[in-house]
Amino acid sequence: MIKVLFFADSHLGFDFPIRPRINRRRRGWDFFNNYQYILDTAIEEEVDALVHGGDVFFRSKIPAQVIQKAYEPLLPVLERGVHMFFVPGNHERSRLPVSPIFHHKNFHLFDRPRSFSIEMNGLEVIWGGFPSIRHEVQKDFPDKLVQVGYDSESEALKVLCMHQSIEHAVVGVQNYTFRRGPDVVGLDQFPDYLDLVLSGHIHRQQVLRSRAGTPLIYSGSIERTSFAERLETKGFFILNLSKDDINWEFRQLPTRSMHEWTLPSHVLDKQNLISAIQNQAGNITSDAIFRIRTGVEKQLEILKIADLRNELPKSMNVELLPPVGKTRYTWSAYSD
Repeated sequence: MIKVLFFADSHLGFDFPIRPRINRRRRGWDFFNNYQYILDTAIEEEVDALVHGGDVFFRSKIPAQVIQKAYEPLLPVLERGVHMFFVPGNHERSRLPVSPIFHHKNFHLFDRPRSFSIEMNGLEVIWGGFPSIRHEVQKDFPDKLVQVGYDSESEALKVLCMHQSIEHAVVGVQNYTFRRGPDVVGLDQFPDYLDLVLSGHIHRQQVLRSRAGTPLIYSGSIERTSFAERLETKGFFILNLSKDDINWEFRQLPTRSMHEWTLPSHVLDKQNLISAIQNQAGNITSDAIFRIRTGVEKQLEILKIADLRNELPKSMNVELLPPVGKTRYTWSAYSD
């Protein structure tokens, strides 16, 4: 039996400015805290392998301090004998920042289509994978599998690690379902010699099945990165692999609630606007992520985000948006 911890889309660096211009509650620590919790779980539960399905970082250009904070905690896990498999995601533009940790004997990077055949607890496993294909994955997918180099006749367990959209995956509050297309892998494209597919990229945790019946597992992101994910449970998977069976368990991670509310359009004086916002904030948790949308553009001239942050709990993340259909400079994970 092999015990595997699978997670993906950690997006480290999100809302984690190195030199912030404004002192306020940051969401960046939420991502790092969940990341560390996952690594601690790998040690405590003595897993044999840890798989990261891609998008370790929030974007391709990352400050050195963030890179160090991401890689440094991996060493104690590797030193416990845990094999790590990392897939570069689309946010890294299919390439992870280089680190000396890549040379550790237990660290395995899918920097190109490749496979690692490793015996674990008496069971041989071929761990295959490739970096995120950003365009035309449906066309390139068969060739990538050939390049990975599976021996389809081998009796070893065959696991594919990737970072792609798969047909029938569901996302968002509207339950958008991916259909087969140029940038979506079809359910019939997974060969029947595969025993398990672990994928990042889709932020909602879910388990699909290929046409051949192979489990296709998305762990989802470890934190909510947008309001489209506000109803989603975040976490990671613990899997047990044997020659005859594969079973899995989803583990939930702590996340702060997200709330969006629109100001009454008839309220046009500052005192009453702030009073209305405070009343609404009293109905949600003090550490919530609170998005306030103005009813009319005039309210944007009256309200300032600094005023709202002063009036609401310091533990709350606050955003101020224009009315629906209107555009304006919007908040960035690296702004102020």
